[in-house]
Amino acid sequence: MSLLSGRSSVVARLASRVDRAVLGQMERRMRGTAPRRRDLDDARARLLDTIEVYRPALDRLDAMFAAPPAVRVEVTPRGEGPEGSRVADLAFESPYVPFHAGHRAEHERHRENLTAHARLYAVRAAARDGAAAARPVMVCIHGWGGGAYWLEERAFAVAYWLRRGYDVALFQLPLHGARAPADHPRGALFPSANVIRTNEAFAQAVCDLRALRRYLARDGAAVGAIGMSLGGYTTALWASVDPALAWAVPMIPAVDMADLMWRHGEDSPARRHAAAAGVDVDLLREVFAVTTPTSRPALVPHRARMVVAGHGDRITPPDHAERLWRHWGECAIHWFPGGHLAQIGRGDAFRAVRRHLDPLHTPPR
Repeated sequence: MSLLSGRSSVVARLASRVDRAVLGQMERRMRGTAPRRRDLDDARARLLDTIEVYRPALDRLDAMFAAPPAVRVEVTPRGEGPEGSRVADLAFESPYVPFHAGHRAEHERHRENLTAHARLYAVRAAARDGAAAARPVMVCIHGWGGGAYWLEERAFAVAYWLRRGYDVALFQLPLHGARAPADHPRGALFPSANVIRTNEAFAQAVCDLRALRRYLARDGAAVGAIGMSLGGYTTALWASVDPALAWAVPMIPAVDMADLMWRHGEDSPARRHAAAAGVDVDLLREVFAVTTPTSRPALVPHRARMVVAGHGDRITPPDHAERLWRHWGECAIHWFPGGHLAQIGRGDAFRAVRRHLDPLHTPPR
């Protein structure tokens, strides 16, 4: 844990202001999917029922997070990309079946979300003993409302990772990007106050990511993940259920969906009515426990874990990163002075991640 210098403290305060300015817009966008007032009247009873439905999945990992079958991947070449890479769009039918039977009809209605999408940037590695060496693959998982490839290519500094010997796959989360229903803006449905949909979307994300990892590792490549914000939460969750994930780097992560919703909804009418109906943050934590990254130990080796956080972050506050860091056995952590959106110091963070990961393998150039 590092102390802020005077200059870094100023940067953190400025970055915090940017985050706060955007928070209101995010909350208004998600409020459109919140339960109606009359639906909140029996909210406590329905949440208690939901907890019981998910309890077996909390007690038994394979109940909700079984390894998916191999998928048939449709590959669409997109030409040349950064650093001489070949770019291809990958698509496959999501193998996920909702654990909560009551969600299956809605799941099937969102037809766009039934296909998983990713964009792969691959460079042919130098031959070793007459055979091409497999480059490790960095799977990048975007934040809330993201998923556009042109934006994520810059957000995750794809050219940097390619130059440093990693291939890169940009994954689109459920109900985002090409997976967003036409009648809902990207991210409006997930995460949301619909706790069942939120749990099921997290589980679907992990299922699809495991299917993608299996495809990317077909030539023996190591496959790991870095995710920002919502993608950081998903990365940490993935690391808790998949022993084949080579490394996990949650960046500016959320790790407690109940706390995040309760904290950011402090002044909302929905929260006041929910509280009056007997709903509190502890009850919400029980509902989300099945997909909370800190509910289970990480399966990724300790040396392959790293947390990246911003001192000025006010959207996924620094205490979330600290909680994950402690849960992960005080693994490697890097702090940058910026915030969630104004990520001042992100370049140094990526370099710190690369220095941490390189000893795990020797990325071929």
